[in-house]
Amino acid sequence: MADLLNTTSVVLKHILETKSLPDVDLIKVLISQLLGYAILAGACITKLPQILVIRNAGTAEGLSLEMFEIETYTLLVSALYGFTQLLPFNTYGESLILAVQNAVILAMVYSYSRTPVMRRLAVTGAYVALVAGVMAGHINKQTMNNFAEANTVVVVLSRVPQIFKNVAAGSTGALSSLTTFINVVGCIVRIFTTQQAGGGAAMMRGYVVSLIINATLLIQIILYRKNTAKVLAAQKSKADKEKGAKEAKKKE
Repeated sequence: MADLLNTTSVVLKHILETKSLPDVDLIKVLISQLLGYAILAGACITKLPQILVIRNAGTAEGLSLEMFEIETYTLLVSALYGFTQLLPFNTYGESLILAVQNAVILAMVYSYSRTPVMRRLAVTGAYVALVAGVMAGHINKQTMNNFAEANTVVVVLSRVPQIFKNVAAGSTGALSSLTTFINVVGCIVRIFTTQQAGGGAAMMRGYVVSLIINATLLIQIILYRKNTAKVLAAQKSKADKEKGAKEAKKKE
């Protein structure tokens, strides 16, 4: 936040003293910082619509387990890359915030899909090992740069299964339209802020690829919206009947 306050102070001082706007480059820096912190604030609720959709539907129908597992990994890599590269927190902080929310979604998907305990432990252990490795200094700056370089491929692997699953099912299941739309807007903003902050080619490629994939998912949500509503309604009805049957057995 100190960087934003400092830049704002410089801009205001220039305007008051010269009665004119500062250079375009300085204006871009200010806009980039403002957008960066706006993204941080927005990240706190980005995944909330997806969490609510899953909870209200009572199912993880149509959601790719692999997508959320790999996406959580890519978010952690993005956050740790920014941390090790000593970039301003406003350029990568939302990745950490989103990773935490994604972990909540992943736990819900695990629960509804009845994922084996060993798989849950293995995936969680991998996340913890990655974070602990960076914090302890066992994973250095260059290694994290290599992880970030590979992140673009991993992002594709995380989303493509969901795209094909949507096509095969003719619906997008419990995938949240609002969260996907926010992801698209966030990628557009991040492309600009990354360019201004000098985030590097690896980070830039990651956001460009994410934009393309999230835009594809958003288009699918729009195209399959009617069939999706029918699928979710059927799943909700089935879940309610099963719940009612269990409660009836308990009363007996």
